[in-house]
Amino acid sequence: MRRVVSSFVVLLFTLAAAGCSDMAGLRVLTGEADQETLTDRTVEALDLVMADKSGMTDPAIVAAADRIEAATSGSVDIIEIRNNAETRIFTVDMMFNPPQSDGSVQGQIAQLDALRRAIELTWQGTMRESEGSDLLRVILMAPQDIVTLDNGVSFIGVVLADAQIERGAAAGYLSGTRSLNGFFDLIAQGTLSYEQPEQMILYEGQPNHSMFMLGAAQ
Repeated sequence: MRRVVSSFVVLLFTLAAAGCSDMAGLRVLTGEADQETLTDRTVEALDLVMADKSGMTDPAIVAAADRIEAATSGSVDIIEIRNNAETRIFTVDMMFNPPQSDGSVQGQIAQLDALRRAIELTWQGTMRESEGSDLLRVILMAPQDIVTLDNGVSFIGVVLADAQIERGAAAGYLSGTRSLNGFFDLIAQGTLSYEQPEQMILYEGQPNHSMFMLGAAQ
């Protein structure tokens, strides 16, 4: 796996030299761009917050989720975001839609890099809101349509991966140079726990953030 990732990094550097940049996404993530759009989405999400009886969600966390979605250019749809004071785990459940791949090396690089960005930007976008937590957990899933007995076609969330890292380790990584190779080194070294279920696992949480991918799927 390390050899494959290393070859991917060479091509990533080529893409970067051609003018690819993360700065636009980072400006959105830090709240420096598209404030009017993000405000509108935050107000929309507040309806879900008011309906959330757990008391675990607040507008600041919802706004952080909005910024992450905007920074990832639509590849991420956060459906639940929680800061559990008892377990000291900050959890983000998201639907993940990587770019289509034609099977080429460049296509595979794009998918891996979208995965890296989704997780990295989630860490960065919640670093302030996760203060006091020991662990950052990102659960990636894909929507799957099913036919129900009483409501026609509906959707379930199939878990693709469960990524967990100590908050301090995530902060240290974010303060350095980020790359696909460096990201996968976190997994190889055991700093980032990245587990993919061997059997089907379904999302069984309580959504507290507005969703847009299901509307597109319908």
